[in-house]
Amino acid sequence: MGVVLVGLSHKTAPLQMREHLTVPKEKLEQALVTLQSQVGVKEAVVLSTCNRLEVYAHPEKDPKQTFVSLSSFFKDLYKAPKLTSSLYKYQSQDAILHLFRVASGLDSLVIGESEILGQIKSAYLTAHQHGSTGKITNVLFQRALFVGKQVRVQTDISEGASSVASIAVQLALRIFGELAHHHVLLLGAGTMAEVTTRHLISQKAGHLTVLNRTPEKAKELAKLLNGKGGSLDQLETELLKADIVICSVSSDNPFINEGMVAQIMKQRRQRSLYFIDIAVPRNVHPKVHDLDNVYVYNLDDLQGIVDENLVRRKKAVTSAESFANERAKEFQDWISGTLKGDRVSLRHYPNKG
Repeated sequence: MGVVLVGLSHKTAPLQMREHLTVPKEKLEQALVTLQSQVGVKEAVVLSTCNRLEVYAHPEKDPKQTFVSLSSFFKDLYKAPKLTSSLYKYQSQDAILHLFRVASGLDSLVIGESEILGQIKSAYLTAHQHGSTGKITNVLFQRALFVGKQVRVQTDISEGASSVASIAVQLALRIFGELAHHHVLLLGAGTMAEVTTRHLISQKAGHLTVLNRTPEKAKELAKLLNGKGGSLDQLETELLKADIVICSVSSDNPFINEGMVAQIMKQRRQRSLYFIDIAVPRNVHPKVHDLDNVYVYNLDDLQGIVDENLVRRKKAVTSAESFANERAKEFQDWISGTLKGDRVSLRHYPNKG
């Protein structure tokens, strides 16, 4: 029966819905158990990022019944009447093409970004180690990684492209004009925070403080910019000094609330404070934005900068779309032949766009 896909992304679901639909790495295995035991799919891979949650499966049942079961899987994660209208459902070549477009960075919030390749690889390896992949999904995800890499080699899709972290730094630059004379407070010390720090370095940020649950990690990251690191316990003290706060802490609930910031603003004498919250779920409660002289930007607010960057790469996007379409058709032909028992090979295209 090939491949089916049910998912939602930044294109179909608002942030307040997406932040309830992330599946952290430590819960992925349980999600895979549920998919195999309750949904009834032979093979399954769960791709969960800050901007999407997708389930790719090779079903035992009729695709229509599998779509119903997979939709129920999403509803169990997030009980809201509007969820169904946010889900997309694809099968066969459409599902394959979608994954290839995702791997190519064509479906990302930031077109051409490369972080998604690592996220796809991680999702696949987790499923493979759990034993929920098989002949179809093994080759599908290996092929998706190949297509994603080839698109970046053969087109200019990544030229001038950036990540969510770099867009956050671009926004900071728009607010202040320069960062050399402003205090940047970075919350978190994971991959996103590291990428953010490297972009801050490129923009010659002058004063950086990194806070994290593990202070040692924060100090190590802060050294890259001759900054200082510490524990999240120091948050309120550091908020007194900060001009802009970039948030990327993994947390189930917002830990920066209206009451905390209101008290901080009194001590700051209402000096403006900017938050750029790139965490999902969010680190900053939405009500913080209602405070005077406090400005909160989240992932959905970054779209304007993203759109401007995309205009400059339209030709590359067209080439990448064509490449992904061709490879998706080839893969569907491979699946059709394989399920019939035919021997069909997948060619490689090192020099062809």
